[in-house]
Amino acid sequence: MYAIAVCDDDNALSMEVKRLIGEWNPQVKVDCYEGGEELLKQYQPYQAIFLDIDMKGMNGIETGKRIRQIDKETKIVYLTAYRDYAAGAFSVHAFQYLIKPVGRKELWEVLEEVFRYAGKPERKTVLDFHTADGLVCLPAEDIYFFEYMDRRIRIVAGEEYFMTGRIGKVYERMKSMGFSMPHQSFVINMLHVKNVKNQQIYMDNGLLVPLSQKKMKSWKEELTAYLSDRLAGEKV
Repeated sequence: MYAIAVCDDDNALSMEVKRLIGEWNPQVKVDCYEGGEELLKQYQPYQAIFLDIDMKGMNGIETGKRIRQIDKETKIVYLTAYRDYAAGAFSVHAFQYLIKPVGRKELWEVLEEVFRYAGKPERKTVLDFHTADGLVCLPAEDIYFFEYMDRRIRIVAGEEYFMTGRIGKVYERMKSMGFSMPHQSFVINMLHVKNVKNQQIYMDNGLLVPLSQKKMKSWKEELTAYLSDRLAGEKV
């Protein structure tokens, strides 16, 4: 049986979302929580979590980050009263957003999308690299970034590898898979961008990547476009 969580400190809204989900499919189990702390304390695997951004106590962004530490697969759908919702939320990799008050048509469209992906096996793009350790095969999504250093290219994934070549050619190979070049010595996977402050890009493995001042404006526009595609439910 599919299960969904609704987390909002407005109990009336939670009950309305639960009612609409029940109309869409009475077989879906719906659990309601009044805050992020309660949801995390009683957490169990869900296919989707409808999560209010502006809650008392722990807000929806922080709750989403905590959820991502224990569950990489659940689809987080943010509920918000504001249309300017993307700032600060992209590190959570939200599946979709719904503007309050939540309408039946919009909610059902999101539910159709959630469960269309829920049963679909994930297909990973696996790439081969000729490294100093021999031929290495890596899923594209497992790579955090490439760095040109000491006339070699450092590949940072779960482990580190080194290969020879030009960083520009790496970018040409990887750009169609969600990789970007924010600095002349780096090609990064935007899937793993956690935050951006000044000229530093914070990756979700804790490492920092420099952002070229010359590229700052165009790169942030590229990141915004990438995030918009993800928030529209597109697979990158």
